[in-house]
Amino acid sequence: MRQLPADTVRLLSSSQVITSVVNVVKELLENSLDAGALRIDIILENYGLERIEIRDNGLGITATDAAVMAVKHYTSKICSHDDLERLETYGFRGEALSSICAVAEVAVTTKTAEDDVGTQYMLDQTGRVVSQKPSHLGQGTTVCALKLFKNLPVRRQYYANIKKCKEEFKKVQDLLMAYAIVKPELRLTLTHNKVVVWQKAKVSDHRMALMATLGPNAVAHLLPVHHQQEQPEILIDGFFPKPGMDCSLASSSNPDKTFIFVNERPVHQKDVLKLVRQHYLAQYPADSARSRYPIMMLNIAVPVSSVDVNLTPDKTQILFHNKPPPLEIGGADQC
Repeated sequence: MRQLPADTVRLLSSSQVITSVVNVVKELLENSLDAGALRIDIILENYGLERIEIRDNGLGITATDAAVMAVKHYTSKICSHDDLERLETYGFRGEALSSICAVAEVAVTTKTAEDDVGTQYMLDQTGRVVSQKPSHLGQGTTVCALKLFKNLPVRRQYYANIKKCKEEFKKVQDLLMAYAIVKPELRLTLTHNKVVVWQKAKVSDHRMALMATLGPNAVAHLLPVHHQQEQPEILIDGFFPKPGMDCSLASSSNPDKTFIFVNERPVHQKDVLKLVRQHYLAQYPADSARSRYPIMMLNIAVPVSSVDVNLTPDKTQILFHNKPPPLEIGGADQC
């Protein structure tokens, strides 16, 4: 037996964290949200394989933190595992930016409110700063990742297939729609090959955010829902199809318009999705509804200590300390 070289370990672990274009976009988008950004621009070239650029107007990164911002397991979000019980950010492991550096060429441009001028940092494969120069960009942070998977030829070739490229692009759009809905105050734009293909302006509330992403026709068939209980502590807010609506108007053949959030984090939680579908099928018992998913959004607010988000690298799989209660969306619980 022999110990693997450090660069081999780095590439092996990083290629498990960063598995696709949508992974990169998600990690960088969440970094921007954690920095308090209210405007985020996502710029892709060649479906993200040649360029992924995320620009935000957040707090920026101080010069002291910039030196280690992409070094693995450096983070400003937690100090110990116990802090996960009080987590208020999307990210916390300190490995995303480092992992992106291992599979792409990365530059970070940033400016805080206290800085007279911004700085562009060029990073190497270990996440260390190798050069820097002044930048004219305003407050916030821009992360640019070039030549994704340049050192993973099989994966790069796999994602270079045009069908796969379009599938990944759809996943990016679905991801942005989720954050656009749960963050009404957020302004988002998606640009591909210098053409703006999707955008969402700042709006006042979740209903307006749903209208901006799904369109007024879809929202016209939704009712606001509210459910609250004390033991275990849980608060559910969102929008669900009106009872008795035409199944084709209130649902979709796939779950990409069924938006489920836990503490404003987009998740894929089988127990919650099962409860949602059970409630939906109780209202729409026709056979035609059984293979469909309701067009809806639910945000489930629970104490941070009662949910485990540290299951998978992308943090979309979660565990509840207490099993989610049956969804009581009709009657008195309906706003």
